[in-house]
Amino acid sequence: MNQIRWERGWCFTGRVLIAVVFTGVMYGQTRGGQGPAKLAPRAARAAQSSSPDKVVVKAGDTSVTQSEVESLIQGLTPQAQKALATQGRRPLGDEYVRILVLSQEALSHHLDSSPAFKEMLVIHRREILATLAYQEIMRQSSVTPEEINSYFAAHQRDFSEAMIQEAVIRIKPEGAKEGTPGLTAEEAKARAEEIRKAFISGDDPQKTAEKYRLPNVVRVDAEPIPVRRGRLPADMEKAAFELKEGQVSEVFDLGHSLVFFKVVSRRVDELKNVSSQIEDKLRKQKVDSTLEALKKKANVWIDEGYFGAPSQAAQQRAASPAVVTVSPATHK
Repeated sequence: MNQIRWERGWCFTGRVLIAVVFTGVMYGQTRGGQGPAKLAPRAARAAQSSSPDKVVVKAGDTSVTQSEVESLIQGLTPQAQKALATQGRRPLGDEYVRILVLSQEALSHHLDSSPAFKEMLVIHRREILATLAYQEIMRQSSVTPEEINSYFAAHQRDFSEAMIQEAVIRIKPEGAKEGTPGLTAEEAKARAEEIRKAFISGDDPQKTAEKYRLPNVVRVDAEPIPVRRGRLPADMEKAAFELKEGQVSEVFDLGHSLVFFKVVSRRVDELKNVSSQIEDKLRKQKVDSTLEALKKKANVWIDEGYFGAPSQAAQQRAASPAVVTVSPATHK
């Protein structure tokens, strides 16, 4: 997509902004003629200080009200809204003016009667309708506290945590330049064995960490850290959740470092800490299920030959650098 770069260094996809502006102007009010149901805190404060009908942008005969701009802001991505909160609304106002001026110029040349305009209007209309439909599906896909509790009770294994005291030793690559952090492979193995013996002996974790810690080379945890299922490589996860409390894992060679740990304890995280995660997961399941049902209802068909993966020859052509032939310029 082509991008419009704002003077303050903030990039925004022009096509998305145009679509959102169109949504804000043409469909800025929800069903029943009401304005946006909820404004961001910054927008809410601004709305309280002035009238929603206040004109904030003018271009020719076109006026844009504060409520229309607020509706536009609500349609932006969270990243764009964050940028607005830190940089102010002026870049958005400048871009809005640019769109209005260019649209008026297009009308003066009757470009709204061109085939290109009609084709783009069809595409944008579909995008806007799809966005509104998706928002409605999200609204209807609410998750109840009972559903969250049931999921948590049935999937407690997924939220179990192992508290481990970990040691990591960086290995210096062979042939590395002088000053490269790390130990040689043999030095790393010897150091790992020393620390591992201290873990097995039950030495004080704080003293062990202080004794063997080497900045940017050796890290030994003085306090246990939590790790959840799915966050470690398979062999390390197996050790973290199958070893008994107090046992020490084997040394795992990750190529660039040696890693091992002592299992201090295990626990299941509390529901309050994972409820939002469960809610998002269950909502996504409901939305995906609704979308699949809509696809079946619509009797969707896709030409797999056209939309299929590119052939090997096509992939090779795409990966090859383009050869540009330049004809000699003709000077008169």
